[in-house]
Amino acid sequence: MVKNYILIAHQSPQQLKRLIDRLNDGNSYFYIHIDLKSDLSQFNIFNKDEKIQFIQERVNAIWGNYSIVQATLNCLKHILMDNRSGFTILLSGQDYPLTGNNEITEFLESNKSYNFIDIKKVEEAWPDEYLYKTKKYYINLTPKRGNGLFISYVSDISFGTFLRTCFRLVKNSITQKNFALFLMLFKSFKRREAPVSSQFGGSQWWALNNETLVKMMDYIKSNASYIEYHKYTYIPDEIFFHTVIKILQEQDQSILIKPSLTYVNWQSLSYSFPLVFGINHSQELINAKKEHKFFARKFEEAYDSKIMDLLDNLVDSSKQYPSQKLI
Repeated sequence: MVKNYILIAHQSPQQLKRLIDRLNDGNSYFYIHIDLKSDLSQFNIFNKDEKIQFIQERVNAIWGNYSIVQATLNCLKHILMDNRSGFTILLSGQDYPLTGNNEITEFLESNKSYNFIDIKKVEEAWPDEYLYKTKKYYINLTPKRGNGLFISYVSDISFGTFLRTCFRLVKNSITQKNFALFLMLFKSFKRREAPVSSQFGGSQWWALNNETLVKMMDYIKSNASYIEYHKYTYIPDEIFFHTVIKILQEQDQSILIKPSLTYVNWQSLSYSFPLVFGINHSQELINAKKEHKFFARKFEEAYDSKIMDLLDNLVDSSKQYPSQKLI
């Protein structure tokens, strides 16, 4: 079973190398997008390997922005150009496997008809936020995380809110000498309408079989209005691919869906920041693996590398003593 890993990264080259070394089983390919803001020379620590490819079409990846979707699409384009088969798995550079490559491969082989992605109607996934995601234009005023602005249709808001929106856009366009921000004012005079009847979303991280991947990319290529719409969606990476797959599934019963294989803990911190795992979360991660979560995020070597050491030791011990179910 071929595995094509898309890795979205912006920092910690040594940690990224550790992740790839752990997943590199000889039958896996790695398509790596490094944020345009990052110094690419810091990542010159990899030995030449035809299975490891740093994507040249780098974008300035901004949190909450369409750029994350574009970075993913750039990697997907190369996977299709290389005519890869098997599964394509989307991870970040701060993810880490909870199990060994053999078990990942065997599981995917046994479930090759499925796609692993969390999908709910946006109204269910974000009951308090979905209107912001679907009805309002969202733009980043600066590359700083969370420094963005929602623009509503002018008749849906008060005159005072409209004036405050105008002030922020004009102020930022002058400060940054960015006339495009000023032009965003005109978005308020056009109601934002989705090019699809229903929208779906969930966790950004997924694993898709090749048949579904090809169908998804064909749909995206044929629907320019869908791309244009999501250029102004708030955190579109949690909606863009999910909606396409759900639309395709409604037309094609051969597209089967199971939950994402990546475990993320959003409960311990605010919505915007997932928990960073440390050694004290080892049992939580072991339990997640039992629920068929084969990857987790996020990890930071500088914060606590011992948890990754522990996961490695558990996997290596299970290889040495296969009858002993450690994780």
